Amino acid sequence: MGRTDADLQRDVARDRDVLLRLLSVTASLAGLCIAALAFLEASDTSALDRSFADEVIAIDGVLFVACVYLILWALRTSSVQRAFMLSRVVNVTFLFALTTLLISSTYIIYGLL
Repeated sequence: MGRTDADLQRDVARDRDVLLRLLSVTASLAGLCIAALAFLEASDTSALDRSFADEVIAIDGVLFVACVYLILWALRTSSVQRAFMLSRVVNVTFLFALTTLLISSTYIIYGLL
């Protein structure tokens, strides 16, 4: 059973609302990643302990910035199919970056204990 144009347009309208809310969150998380990198550089932990966490956090920062660009593209496009596809890419990218940020944050906290 295929998707009708009305279903697709309804889903895209819902996704646009979610993307508008997600835009400020992803930009804030990108800034948080930059602040975390600065914190790791200023801390006294060994380079071996820092290497995993700072590399993952740097990648997360790039992924969150990529999410901002993808969200802006999805909001500005006039193609309903492209907006639908971009919102799915944003969802996957955001959840992946958030999950890896959680893992690296847990690694940092565990190293501080």
